[in-house]
Amino acid sequence: MADWLEKIKSVSSTKGDSAPESAKRAGVGCLAVVIAIATILTFLIAFGLFRSGNPVMGSFAAVFAVIGTLTSFLLLWPQKPNRL
Repeated sequence: MADWLEKIKSVSSTKGDSAPESAKRAGVGCLAVVIAIATILTFLIAFGLFRSGNPVMGSFAAVFAVIGTLTSFLLLWPQKPNRL
């Protein structure tokens, strides 16, 4: 148990440069998935606003959804790995 706690302490005290590349990719992938889910929900909200006769609010929601889509694509785009 003490060995496990030491490993947790050593990992939590490191900077981002010394984290394993697979952990960085997993973290960025999870963030991109969360943003993609929020974007899909925002698209649904924008669609509902347009259908209910609120084009101004619908366009604000659509712009926010497009920004979320672009953010998800940028996060999921393969990046140059930082080799340790």
